[in-house]
Amino acid sequence: MTGSGASLRYMAPERQATLIDLPAPGDIVEVDKKGRRFHALVEGLEQQGSGGRFELELRPLARGVSYRRATVREVVGVWRRIS
Repeated sequence: MTGSGASLRYMAPERQATLIDLPAPGDIVEVDKKGRRFHALVEGLEQQGSGGRFELELRPLARGVSYRRATVREVVGVWRRIS
């Protein structure tokens, strides 16, 4: 990411995510979905129901991955965009 003026910083996931810890659009996440780990760009975040469960809309970085959604619980690593 040279020349863009932005950098990424790794954030270790906590046991229980708070609203401030949630991945935001533009962040890169590592996801463990049914035992398969992959990296993806977060394109959106929406809350499912009133229980506080959040789901991410993803764009996988590897072409062989077809998952486009993941829950916050499936996120094992976050690289936040710092501008």
